[in-house]
Amino acid sequence: TFMRVGDKEALEGFDAMSLASPVAQEMLKSRYLSPTPDRSYLESLPDGSLGREFERYLADNGLDADLLRESAFIEAHRERGEEVGYLAERGFQLHDLFHVLTGYDTTPLGEVRVVSFTVAQTPAPYPAMIIASRPLQMVLYRPELLPAVMDAITEGWALGRRAKPLIDVEWEEYWECPVSELREEYGLA
Repeated sequence: TFMRVGDKEALEGFDAMSLASPVAQEMLKSRYLSPTPDRSYLESLPDGSLGREFERYLADNGLDADLLRESAFIEAHRERGEEVGYLAERGFQLHDLFHVLTGYDTTPLGEVRVVSFTVAQTPAPYPAMIIASRPLQMVLYRPELLPAVMDAITEGWALGRRAKPLIDVEWEEYWECPVSELREEYGLA
């Protein structure tokens, strides 16, 4: 709902930050979007490779590779502009892959870490709202969890700021590469 009725100036501010990034400008030249991953191919790859670990992540978590590719949030972003919509769509394509690259799991705290990592790399309203709302939820409903949530936010944010930009990489070209080497190369180790 916020994406459709939120404060127009705030949303424009997020858009301006995202579009001002040199990484975003390079992405907008090619507008690369990946096809749905071939899960049987990914499963055939060696253990430790990006593709095999991505397939394992999807299988272990009972996830459909197209789930986030079909998010209603993509259309909400696109309504604010084709460029913003493209960046959002590519970001949604990469969310689950970021779990594999960062090593963050799909527990609630793992999700907070990945979302914080993502916002540190590429400002966007939806993940920023998640980061902003989790501490409030803890204060109101589970105050004993506030330190753990704040640690998760801080950890993801710090890694996102330290690491090389991930969103502009065509990761689907690296399925056969060892995750450990990619983590080292991109400052995720």
